[in-house]
Amino acid sequence: MENTLKQKLKSNIWKFYLFEICGGMFFEIPIIVLFWMENGLSLTQIMILQSIFSVFLILFEIPTGYFADVYGRKKSMLISGTGLFIGMLTYSLGDNFLEFLIAEFLFAVGLSFYSGTSSAFIYDTLKDLKQENKYKKIWGNAKFYGLLALAVSNVIGGFIGKIDLRLALFMSLPFMFSLIPITMSFTEPRKHKAIVEKGHISRLKDTLRFALIDNIKLRWLIVYAAIVIGFNNAGLWLYQPYFKLTGIDIAYFGIIFASFQIVAALSSRYAHKIENKLGQKHSLIMLVFIVVIGYFLTSKIIFIFSFVFIYLFQFVRGFSEPVLSDYVNKLTRSDIRATVLSINNLVERIVYASIIPFIGWIADIYSITQALMMTGVSALVFGAVVLVILRKDMVI
Repeated sequence: MENTLKQKLKSNIWKFYLFEICGGMFFEIPIIVLFWMENGLSLTQIMILQSIFSVFLILFEIPTGYFADVYGRKKSMLISGTGLFIGMLTYSLGDNFLEFLIAEFLFAVGLSFYSGTSSAFIYDTLKDLKQENKYKKIWGNAKFYGLLALAVSNVIGGFIGKIDLRLALFMSLPFMFSLIPITMSFTEPRKHKAIVEKGHISRLKDTLRFALIDNIKLRWLIVYAAIVIGFNNAGLWLYQPYFKLTGIDIAYFGIIFASFQIVAALSSRYAHKIENKLGQKHSLIMLVFIVVIGYFLTSKIIFIFSFVFIYLFQFVRGFSEPVLSDYVNKLTRSDIRATVLSINNLVERIVYASIIPFIGWIADIYSITQALMMTGVSALVFGAVVLVILRKDMVI
């Protein structure tokens, strides 16, 4: 019986890899801004749409993570897969702001049930197998496969979008649907300290207090991760107009986006090796400065190959998730891990949602390059302040 359970738990790993691959097949990524504009959305409306999406994630982040701690990781992942599929279906059939907003709501449900839960699912699976020391490697591999799938779908999506923008969304549907049977086949790992059946609200408050007040190291690590990831991802919606500014033909957007996924995938795959050589201190310090340098270069050096500077953001995107989530995992307990990771993602979303309108406003009123520069300056100021605090609290 024990060997059978062990084999089932081991199968969680390759099944999760498959989940990441299918979940990464978003063919519409390199042309999504063009799709929105084709359906009548202005740049301002696009920013508003994404801001509201971020608010949805903020509202759902902690409750969904807590749901995973109480009712199980498998159930949460199943809801995630279902939400992503229905969201993609709604997007594929939609043609106005309201319908896209409904689709973003469904995506928010899917992603919020995934974030935090997925990491805890893998970590607790490995803990049951007494292999939790492999977490960074396994998580990095999962992100590698997912980002590689995203890269392939981006290349194909660019060419499909040249023919029909909406067709790129329809291409993603079968892959999103496959997430449902994959999650149904998962084996639930044990929680090493059960959550009591009563007093859930009180327990949630205790976890919030633990993560953001009582545990000083964890609090500032969460804040720093939010600044790094929030600022790093904030320029995403400017990539396509930035490409046009540098003179790149739309036909190459998909290939360039695919190269972004490959860089992120490689940095994720080898994150554990890089982190082992650099150590926690230098790994944390370098992240914010790579983000800042990326914004300064993209804002000041404009030519047809300026997109290579965006590779800096892709390195941070791939490297930061397995490394930072591992640091957070080590500072918390199994029974509240998904909730704490969701709190971490919540703070990231708050930073991200706050930055998006600011960037959009600067880009509309002044220029894209000035918006990039101001984002870099802001990242430097906030990042430097928190690094000083991390040093004071002996995190670095």
